[in-house]
Amino acid sequence: MPTRLFLFCFFFLISLSADAQRFKAGLRAGIAGTQISGDQLGGFDKAGIVAGGLVSTSLSQKFDLGFEIFYVQKGSRKNADPDNGDLVSYLLRLNYFEVPVLLQWKYSKRFSFEAGPTFGALVGTLEEDEFGALDQPRDFSNFELGVGAGMSVHIVDGLYFNLRGTNSVLPVREHVSGQDYRLNRGQYNSALLFTFHYIFNKKTTTE
Repeated sequence: MPTRLFLFCFFFLISLSADAQRFKAGLRAGIAGTQISGDQLGGFDKAGIVAGGLVSTSLSQKFDLGFEIFYVQKGSRKNADPDNGDLVSYLLRLNYFEVPVLLQWKYSKRFSFEAGPTFGALVGTLEEDEFGALDQPRDFSNFELGVGAGMSVHIVDGLYFNLRGTNSVLPVREHVSGQDYRLNRGQYNSALLFTFHYIFNKKTTTE
């Protein structure tokens, strides 16, 4: 089901980008630093790849609406440190197809800012410790609802650098105890995305 949803969104993006009179289309690629809140580990220590496509259309002189589809690797990591007597290691890898819908504010010709909801479909998981893959890993939700905010810097014609932070607003997995307290209802994805994106075509307008 998540793969079919991604394919639907991917072909929808292609159909939009084919209309160069209304939309700008491009590709995005880079890396993500991620963590899972609620797993007793701190820091964006899990690195992953980010790759996909995007389209956007102008709402006004200052605002665009952006729609993206990309593959992103999230999760958590703790490396063992045997030199200091720490033999415990942990790796959680969560593979998502993510679909952000972002309102983009063109602050200047060089800088723009963005914010909006993100929707993720989980397509693969791996969880292991120093003994290997866990025999009975706890299940994750198949879908993720989150929010994202970031900024883009124009480098040269068509090429931009983007920094974005995202966080799930609904838990992706329950706590080990199964309990929750107020807004802390389980484990949540957090990610910092460092990507470049290239815009193939510029939107043309008619007076």
